[in-house]
Amino acid sequence: MSSYQFELAFRQYIAAFDGTNDLCPAEFKSLFDNVHHKDLNYLPKDEKVIGGDGMMHLKAVTPVTREEIYQLHSKHYASGQKVTLIHFRKIGLDCVDIKVRLVNGKEETTVRVVNTLSNSQVVLSREIDESFPLIVLGAKCANVVYKWKEVGTYQTMM
Repeated sequence: MSSYQFELAFRQYIAAFDGTNDLCPAEFKSLFDNVHHKDLNYLPKDEKVIGGDGMMHLKAVTPVTREEIYQLHSKHYASGQKVTLIHFRKIGLDCVDIKVRLVNGKEETTVRVVNTLSNSQVVLSREIDESFPLIVLGAKCANVVYKWKEVGTYQTMM
């Protein structure tokens, strides 16, 4: 059930990135909060470098905090970036594989992430380098380890 609720919230969130900027900051923050857990940890495939155009370019693994993700997404939303969902696949227990196309002016890129969910929100997000197919399997295994820790912490998921 958690992934279904997350999918609805995620689709609403990316629908906001239609290039029109018609949401007030409070509405955008609410959509962001519905998708991203307060303990979100984002692991890029490489080091993050934010260019003058606001686009994130990545080079060595450095975790990114929830606040940094919010600032980046806010900047992209304000610049009129468009986001298109390419695929949304459930690949494990509270684990989804998402690929999106980002278009900002004439610049276009795709991003693929494997997300671990907790309470219908992303708590751990790993960016995937698609040139290595086994990376998705590794991210899925990390999801299983995270879920075992979560079950051990709360003793039950009911």
